[in-house]
Amino acid sequence: MIGFIGLGMMGKRMASQLLKNGEKLIVYNRTKSKASALPLLEEGAKWADSPQAVAQKAETIFTMLTSRKAVEIMALGQEGFLHKMKDGSLWVDCSTVDPAFSIKMAKEAAKRGVRFLDAPVAGSLIPAEEGKLTFYVGGSQNDLAEVRPLLNIMGQSVQYKGKSGSGSAMKLVSNLLLGQTMTAFAEAIALGEGLGLEKENIINTLLGGGRSPLLS
Repeated sequence: MIGFIGLGMMGKRMASQLLKNGEKLIVYNRTKSKASALPLLEEGAKWADSPQAVAQKAETIFTMLTSRKAVEIMALGQEGFLHKMKDGSLWVDCSTVDPAFSIKMAKEAAKRGVRFLDAPVAGSLIPAEEGKLTFYVGGSQNDLAEVRPLLNIMGQSVQYKGKSGSGSAMKLVSNLLLGQTMTAFAEAIALGEGLGLEKENIINTLLGGGRSPLLS
């Protein structure tokens, strides 16, 4: 059975893809209503009352959480799943965190005989809903080979980046480029308006038929 912890806007869509492809899922979220909102529970997911309850049932656990603090609480808190994961089981963290933190979690997992992959995603809600995310993966290539079929359900591209922390590092690089691109896009619109062009016309041109190579 697969565990999924973190059912926010991205997580619940990723979990739903697994269910639609026939995978057996046990899920946990601090707010149970998020699990039924999709509704994951009606689609066949089993609800766990704690992260540890997920660990007691699942051989592979995915986490998709909002911050390193949230990841640490779910993994190592009083009811953290790492305390109960079986020897040789696999934790795949899809959260966006810094590389040093991913390395720390890999070491904490290893202390308990648990394998770890950092596998943050590139993509927003629509790609998540359509199973078209990109995964940047750090850790063991053998562990990636084992979990790749599940990542392929949730994503259209699975890219191995190297040792633990490398996936998280690539996500930060990607986020920087995206941020710079968005800034440049806003500045281009401002320039066009300053030159007398209509805003809607500029946007339609940049995103439509007269598309800039940077946005294609």
